[in-house]
Amino acid sequence: MKCAYCGKEAKGTKEHIISRAILNLFPECYLTFDGARHVIHEADPVVKDVCEDCNKNRISYIDNYAKEFISRYFTRKYNENDIVEIEYDYVMIQKMLLKYAFNDMRSHKEDCSFYDKEMLYYLMNACDNVPKENVTVLCGLAINVSPMPDAMFGNLKLRWCKDPFFYSNSTIRNIDYETGQVFLNETVEKEEFPDLKFSYLFRFNSVQFLLLCWNKNSEKIEQNKVVLKCQYPYYLMNANDKKAVIPLCTDELNYHKFEHIHVRWDGLFEVGLMRKYASGGTYGYKESYEKEWIEEEKRIKKHPR
Repeated sequence: MKCAYCGKEAKGTKEHIISRAILNLFPECYLTFDGARHVIHEADPVVKDVCEDCNKNRISYIDNYAKEFISRYFTRKYNENDIVEIEYDYVMIQKMLLKYAFNDMRSHKEDCSFYDKEMLYYLMNACDNVPKENVTVLCGLAINVSPMPDAMFGNLKLRWCKDPFFYSNSTIRNIDYETGQVFLNETVEKEEFPDLKFSYLFRFNSVQFLLLCWNKNSEKIEQNKVVLKCQYPYYLMNANDKKAVIPLCTDELNYHKFEHIHVRWDGLFEVGLMRKYASGGTYGYKESYEKEWIEEEKRIKKHPR
């Protein structure tokens, strides 16, 4: 076997697509829901094309940072009124998401040409701390503002997908404030980003990351960043900021319909508020359900991974 990172012939070891260090933060999530293959299996998602040296030494520093970062901020749930400020290392966030995307793409035998020698060197070398200009990362808080409890859809705290759907307009055309009637937009348009090689969406419990990888030497990257920053309810991460307040990025639909990236002015945000106010400002059934589910999770966490 040729190692996917260093390229040397060696015996393959199991490389977790999402690092085991992060998986262990959520022991209750011991099932893998594979939507691409339409299966659910009681095992961690892995690839077996990485040599022992790369797995345990060269790229393990990325997983160490990922565990520290996720455990520090995102193992707990938040509500829509919480102000969440984080400290982060942009290079390490880039490397974390690039590594997980690379692992996932290999597991599906997709084109991995983006990961050339320069990109692999970036991932394998802890001392390479110059961020990649053709890699963009955004993040936001994933908060369930809908009336439906998380557990109704399965214990999906850890999720990821390739090429999520970026909306370019609102899903809501109009709201009649006298009757409360909502009129859907009949024409939903997709935002097309010039020179986008591929994108990924990751959810780690209460945070979502968008990873966008552009063609090398593209002249459209800064233009695309302006669109991303202005159009979507995410924080555009960068190497100059060490701290950031993370905005709410989910509405009552795309919290559950994970692959949909709605514009920041989508009427669904307003519809969600209207629904909650009409319910007295709180979802009583959802809250009681989630209290019971917390107790159930305590039992589930004892299940061996």
